[in-house]
Amino acid sequence: MTKTIKNTAFQNLLSDFDSYVKVKNYKQGKGTMYQNAVLEFLIWLEESGITMIKSVTGKESVSYYEHLTSRPKHRGSGTLSGKTIKFHLFALGLFVFNLLENKQIEKAFYIPSYSGDSGSSRNALSVEEIKLLYQHCENDLQRALLSVAYGCGLRRSELVALNTRDVQLSKGMLIVRDGKGSKRREVPMSDMVAGHIKRYIAEERYEKLKGSNQIEDAFFIHDSGKRMNGEYLNDTLKKMTEQTSSYELIQKDITLHCLRHSIASHLMEKNAGIDFIRVFLGHSQINTTYIYAVKNKRRKPVTTF
Repeated sequence: MTKTIKNTAFQNLLSDFDSYVKVKNYKQGKGTMYQNAVLEFLIWLEESGITMIKSVTGKESVSYYEHLTSRPKHRGSGTLSGKTIKFHLFALGLFVFNLLENKQIEKAFYIPSYSGDSGSSRNALSVEEIKLLYQHCENDLQRALLSVAYGCGLRRSELVALNTRDVQLSKGMLIVRDGKGSKRREVPMSDMVAGHIKRYIAEERYEKLKGSNQIEDAFFIHDSGKRMNGEYLNDTLKKMTEQTSSYELIQKDITLHCLRHSIASHLMEKNAGIDFIRVFLGHSQINTTYIYAVKNKRRKPVTTF
């Protein structure tokens, strides 16, 4: 590697890490691979305009992960192998431990794990595409579905199981009573999301049940007043994408899970704390949250609304 660090503070951090590796007796290859991996990270930070290690957050970690997965090899052709990427991430993990021990940072920034998933990524929508969907919603049901699936990040099964009593408008909270792993969680609602949900309950859903003697707890219901299943909700989303007349959006063939993936990516891009995103999505493992955040390659900065 011909590049060097110009930042004196970063040079000192690398020197401290070099001592740390030698004291811990970590050995890999020719003996300096750990240091070289951290050197590359520090150079990347410097070139990204970051000059203080305390400024590094989960957003930078994910960006660097993306850099590693697309970086060409220094020797030979192609990009880094999965084994090399895993090593870089492991070295960064050691670096974070060293920073904590030396009190250079007060809180660790998380390092994503390399899954090696070669399958197709879930399609994530940009904020502009989410806005386009909202603009072309034709009824309160569609706006409510988009608000709960994207705005609250619920899984398909959670959407189906949602009941009206789980929507606590006065508290601005939506309750998932039986999420994955039978875990309960409370999801905050934005004012816009709460507004769409309130309107659906008070108008369209009310009209479907008016004049009927039946009592239905389900939040999403058919015209017959019965609970909607996941397939019907996905079909509703497909219809919503077709209403936009956007060829690019229609070609993405998005599902309800894509909306959940999208809000995870957008929250990460806005530098929301990784722990907040984990709890928001109902993940038990932090690495699962990272997988959501890095699946979609970011093309430009975005803003949530």
